[in-house]
Parts: sequence; structure tokens; C-alpha cells
Amino acid sequence: MSDTPTPQPNGPTEAAPPLPPLYRALEPLTAQRHGTLRLRHAGYRFAAEANAVPLAAEEFVVAARSMPIVFAAQAPHMPVALTGLAAGQNLYVEPDGSWRRGAYIPAYLRRHPFFLMRTAPGSEELALCLDPSAPQLGPAEGEALFTEGGKPGPVVERALTFTRGVEEAMLRTRSMAQGLAKLGLLKPSVVQFQHGAKPFRVDGFFAVDRPALQALAPEKLAELRDRSWLEAIYAHLLSIGGLPELARDVRPASGPAAPGSSAAAG
Repeated sequence: MSDTPTPQPNGPTEAAPPLPPLYRALEPLTAQRHGTLRLRHAGYRFAAEANAVPLAAEEFVVAARSMPIVFAAQAPHMPVALTGLAAGQNLYVEPDGSWRRGAYIPAYLRRHPFFLMRTAPGSEELALCLDPSAPQLGPAEGEALFTEGGKPGPVVERALTFTRGVEEAMLRTRSMAQGLAKLGLLKPSVVQFQHGAKPFRVDGFFAVDRPALQALAPEKLAELRDRSWLEAIYAHLLSIGGLPELARDVRPASGPAAPGSSAAAG
């Protein structure tokens, strides 16, 4: 099953499909509707309140150097990169909207404002869509989406290729998450550490259980290795060691802490 939402016909009894995180709207890309738009780099301020970003398994090894990687508590337990431990706070987005220097930028963010959606319920055909409200789009600056003749420009071709690659990677990642869950490797997890003068606790997520991994039969371990899942598992486990550093960087905020994160006096 794809992680791509399916657009539904408009109608009084039709419920709109849920939008993926960070997208306010999605429209099929057409010259008639979007012929005057241009694409420019506008930074990552659109993700400034996202304290978790979807991540593909292929990204684990490089992303693990910059940010903790955990699995969602809800099935199918898709992985996310943690970018903050307070609600509405992404510590990797700088005040000027740039991404933290030297830190990995998840493909999910680099794909924005484009997205692939099925053209009809049950259809396998995918259409390139965009979020028309995205800050990267406008009529004045950047590279034109369409030529004067109404044909897709090079930027659209690049966007389609990259977006298709992200979609395919997410499908493979879903398969991995389901496979790890089936093997009994994904379990609720808690990380506790000292943060200043107080103990800090992070929970509400799933992680690969080390004892369960060590107890796997040799043939199952070989299967994980052959599917490149074992490398992703170790990158995920190593990345969790970055949680104390993420807690250290939490900025003062008036809002509540993110669900699953708490600091309590000992």
C-alpha cells in the first residue's frame, strides 16, 4: 500500500483525504492553473514547527549522524527523524529559515512543495501535485514551472523524478517497518537521562528492541542483512544516543512539551 493520499471527488458527502504533514493543500500540476508560477529556494521556515519529519530507510545511515531516528507508535510504525522535543519546535530551522549548517536535510523536506497522488481511487496512476500556498512558489522569482508554450520545464521534470524516488523509498520503508514489526523487533521504548539538574524522559515512540534482535535466529539475521535492513537498524539504534543533545538544544517556549517528552525533578 502506498503512503500517497488518494484525491476524492468533490461532493457534500465525500470526505477530503488527509493531507500529508506540512502540506496545506494539494493540486494536480497543470499549465492552465500553474502556468505563471516559478520555483525558488525559500528556506525551511515552512517546517519550523515540525518536531518530527518522515524519513526513508535509505536515509538512516547519513541522517543518524545529525538527528535521532525513531519509529511511530502507531502501525505501520513509519520512521521519523526527531528535530525537536517540544511541541511546535524544530531545532534544525534557524531564525532566518535556513537549515542547521552541516545537518542532514530529510528528502521529505527537499521534495516540498511537490507530492505524488493517485489520479483516482484505486488507480495505480500517479500525478505530480503541488501545494500552491508554499513559500517556494510565486510569479516573480525563480525558475518557471512551464515554458511559454505551456510545456513542463526542466524544474518540473526534476521534481517528478525526485518525488517519484521519494515515494518509492517510502514504500520500501513501509515494507521494512512492517517486516520488523512482524519479527517482533519494534517495541515501545523509553529513554531517560540527566538534563541539567533534572532527569529527562522521552517516550511515546517505538524502537528496535536489542534483546529481541540478539535473539533472532541466524537465518533471520541473514535476511535482515540481505535486505539492507540490518544497516538501517544499527543506524537507528546509534542515532538514539543523540536524544540528550537534542534535549540540550530545546529553546524556551510558552507552549507545552511535545507528547512523549517530559522533565521531572528527581
